[in-house]
Amino acid sequence: MKRSAWVLLVLLLFGLLVVPAAPSHAWRGRGGVLIGVGPAWWGPPYPYWGYPPPYYPPPTVVIEQQPPVYVEQPQAAPPPPPSAPPAYWYYCSSAQAYYPNVQSCPEAWMKVPARAQ
Repeated sequence: MKRSAWVLLVLLLFGLLVVPAAPSHAWRGRGGVLIGVGPAWWGPPYPYWGYPPPYYPPPTVVIEQQPPVYVEQPQAAPPPPPSAPPAYWYYCSSAQAYYPNVQSCPEAWMKVPARAQ
């Protein structure tokens, strides 16, 4: 009885220390045995027959905002430049009149200093 308990204990310890190898795609088509020594709880964090469940990140939250509204204010017209009296008048001697009363002159215009009317 003592001997069978001893054998059972050795087999139990041996079973805990032998870790079966995970199947690998690199050894496909070949047979192989791998005996490892260590506790049986060592190994991949997922079972040999599948992959861990996929991770799906939470959906992205998009908050739509209305674009800002810009109202362009009408610009005021620039003030007219101060009206200065012309420094010279142009006289046509053949028409005996000044420009702009006469639009064309057959001879050259005469430049005359402006005077109050």
